Amino acid sequence: MSSLSSALTVTDPLSLLRGEARSEVARALQAILDIADPYPVVDAARQFADGPLQRALTEVLTGRLLHEPTGRRVPLQELLTRTVTPLTRTHGLDAGQSDALGFALRCTFAWPGVVGSPDAPHALKSVLPAGFAPIATVEEIAATQAAAGPDGLNTSYMISQMKGGMSADFGIGCPLMCAYCYRREGDTVDGYLGSWEPTGFLEPEDVVARLLSHPWFTPHHTPIGLHMSTSEAFLPKLWPRTWRALQLLDELGLTNRVSCITKYALSDEQIECLESLVHVDLDVNVCYAAMPESIEPPNRERRLRFLRRILQSDKINVLAYYRPIAEGLNTTDAHLRHVWQTFKDAGARTVVLGGLKFADDHVHSFMSYGLPLPTGSFKPGKKLLTADTEARIMGAFAEVYADVPADCRPAVLKRSSCGRAVERGSYIPDYNGHYDLPTTNCRLRCPTAQHQICAAAQPPEEETVRQLLARIGRPDARLDITSTTTVIHAPLSQFERTFLRQNLLFPVHTARQAAELVAGRLAR
Repeated sequence: MSSLSSALTVTDPLSLLRGEARSEVARALQAILDIADPYPVVDAARQFADGPLQRALTEVLTGRLLHEPTGRRVPLQELLTRTVTPLTRTHGLDAGQSDALGFALRCTFAWPGVVGSPDAPHALKSVLPAGFAPIATVEEIAATQAAAGPDGLNTSYMISQMKGGMSADFGIGCPLMCAYCYRREGDTVDGYLGSWEPTGFLEPEDVVARLLSHPWFTPHHTPIGLHMSTSEAFLPKLWPRTWRALQLLDELGLTNRVSCITKYALSDEQIECLESLVHVDLDVNVCYAAMPESIEPPNRERRLRFLRRILQSDKINVLAYYRPIAEGLNTTDAHLRHVWQTFKDAGARTVVLGGLKFADDHVHSFMSYGLPLPTGSFKPGKKLLTADTEARIMGAFAEVYADVPADCRPAVLKRSSCGRAVERGSYIPDYNGHYDLPTTNCRLRCPTAQHQICAAAQPPEEETVRQLLARIGRPDARLDITSTTTVIHAPLSQFERTFLRQNLLFPVHTARQAAELVAGRLAR
């Protein structure tokens, strides 16, 4: 207890409440944090509490409420719904005490990198962690993101803010040679650098260091994708790097959502590696849409065996990725029924639909291979899935699952971020804020619990929005916070807007977008 006593110099029982003492309390509690055992921090925090707040902290300690029954750490973003709100209700905490409870529990998490602390989770640090040296200044790193390609791929830094999250990439290239791949040679920024084989490798330690140095990365908040847009995370050539990166993130105590999208497969031993992660909130997205093998060569049966096996895990979040759906290529009635029957037999819980991106480069590729072209009118950068095909897909779903009670059927979503929120248990809103357009984004089979959690999303505090705007170089932008959106009166790229949404878990619009949104609702 001697080291604990020396670290904890604040004795005011109100020090957990908002005020000048909070930063000192945070530093004291962080000084005794052991990532492997966060409960001594909870015990120490009780010294700053009394009455119902102290009783709530005692329940966290005795009930080990920072961990799931499997031994996995409850992600920081889920603590409000899973822990703080129930304890607030049980112990009758007022608003200040409830906020203090949340602060105390944030002190049980590590905050590596250039962003975040328990008392300011979204702010750039004024003092960096001991021994941490960013590889470049925040201004230099932000400048590389501003120069990224039209879909956000940042080939000069290899950490890219994209729609699905922040992509951490080790190299560029994939030998699977799917004909529709939008990273094919010659497409977007540098394409595959003239080779289908992965090239330009970074070591996992370098990738994680770049991630922690990026001013747009928020520990415990930013969704991460490994090889999200440059390769395939589970390729034999990349698996050792993928696994080492996951280990490094886990060792840092980060509870960010990390996604791996795959058309490949892992062995039982590799799945057991993934199941050993304690902090990282991993989801594996297995792609299957019955695409002809002449267009999508990766072995179909091996992929389906992998899907069936990994769905048995109680430690990994698994999404069945019904993607890509290409008009005229895999959209016959037989295709649709086959995919749903496959997912039903495998026990899929959460399914995400997605159309196909298709551009002039792909037309030339398909023609050169003698492949049939998908039908429909494609727009650059946009996935095509017509309303008619979507209706037929859901009709086939109803047929295949006719003998399954409605509440036992899988959720079916249009967006990956929606699917990940649902698969994790509907504890946070869709982190891309798609519920600002519910008739477009929420019309398939989103569970009632997720609708409720999205509807209950709370507007952010202005201080938090200001901290985020400072990280994208707009600290003084005028803003309005309403019950339905945060309006920024400044030009925002789609990736800056995504960055804000994913940190706030709340819709964000420019003034023009907000006006168009209101006009669209009035017109209906």
